Amino acid sequence: MLVALLLPAVVALALFGMLAHAVARRALEDELGQRLATAASGIAMQILPEQLAAIGLGDEQSNTYANLTRRIELARQRLGVRRVLLVARDLTGRGDTEGLVALGAPAYELGADQPEIERAAAGALAGSPLFWGRDGRPYQRGYARVGGPEPAGLVVVEGSAQYFAQLAAFRRWLVAGGGLCMVFIAVLAAWLSRRMTGPLARLARAAEGIGRGDLARPVAVETRDEIGYLAARLDEMRAALQARDERMQMMLAGIAHEVRNPLGGLQLYAGLLREGLAQQPERLAEVARVEREIGYLKNVVSDFLEFARRPPPVMESVSVAPLLDEVCEICRPAGLDLVLRVEAPPDLVAEGDRGQLRRALINLVKNALVAAGVSGQVVVAARRAEGVVQWEVRDSGPGVAPGLGDKIFTPFFTTREKGTGLGLAFVREIARDHGSDVRVDRGPEGGARFRFTTRIALTA
Repeated sequence: MLVALLLPAVVALALFGMLAHAVARRALEDELGQRLATAASGIAMQILPEQLAAIGLGDEQSNTYANLTRRIELARQRLGVRRVLLVARDLTGRGDTEGLVALGAPAYELGADQPEIERAAAGALAGSPLFWGRDGRPYQRGYARVGGPEPAGLVVVEGSAQYFAQLAAFRRWLVAGGGLCMVFIAVLAAWLSRRMTGPLARLARAAEGIGRGDLARPVAVETRDEIGYLAARLDEMRAALQARDERMQMMLAGIAHEVRNPLGGLQLYAGLLREGLAQQPERLAEVARVEREIGYLKNVVSDFLEFARRPPPVMESVSVAPLLDEVCEICRPAGLDLVLRVEAPPDLVAEGDRGQLRRALINLVKNALVAAGVSGQVVVAARRAEGVVQWEVRDSGPGVAPGLGDKIFTPFFTTREKGTGLGLAFVREIARDHGSDVRVDRGPEGGARFRFTTRIALTA
């Protein structure tokens, strides 16, 4: 934003300065040219065409030449100009106060002013462009004809362009003024940028917090402009999402509570039924199937309650290797050839909520065990990576099907015949509470690899 405000201002000021300098220079050149041409016209009126025609090469000692040179010298002194030059129509010298052009010699220096000479010969006052003399100073010339429609010659008045020093001073003022304006614009742009980008950055962080599920923190309305209006609407959205989230959690908790009580009774009656049918082994298989279904429903209820009542994380220092060993001990299947191993440095310490990290890892490991099969391989790993702890659970199963990389983290989405679809959604929520997200790709064992990160503990 600073560049967007500053760059057009720099370009506009530069163009304005260049235009102002060019206009001022052109105006001063025109003014000096007109004054010099007017002075030349006044001198030309004092010179008779016959006098110019009467002198030529070799007449340096004639009275006519002496009178002409004296007259133009007096005019030069009276007007305060640098030089007065008389030339014939063919631009040969007829008198020069500086003595640079001899009588009858060509005035080659006037060749660059041919357009102005033609205008003067036609009866108009003409001033030449600016040129630099041998002394390194700027000068201009004014031209006027001597005689009528068929001029006998020209009067050339050469004067110093004193305005050039004023123009240089004007240029310095333009540069100084432009610099001050740029400083002012830069300060103003910086202030406007901070005034706009500061609230926008905080608004963006608030939106990210809402996206992570942090709905309890209000969005501050800092200004009364469009950004403040946006912040107010965002806070209204946050409040509405919080209310809806609370209603959903209450509904899930209520449903789970109402279902849990009958399930306890069903489990009790299934136990009594198993005891009553102890003498009928063929019926015990049916009772076992009922008990399995009751156990599945209890797991579903527990998943709903955990998802609905998940508390905010309580951060602490967590020793990584012991936590992974504990997760593997809980999830390790009995009587199978499946390999379940831990890969983690013994001194690695992470910052996080130990209980929630434990739940997330258990969910991931259980899914990996199912995917790996009875003789597969599951690895639970953690390592340091660019200032964070990277947690991994990978398996040797078939991996995640293409196109399901994001869907599997959606609540209630599952590819299993019996599943709530809350396990991976629960893992994603825990990862986001720890400032990360869950990514899934293909691991070195050939199956799926789930990864998320947490901060390294300060004591690590």
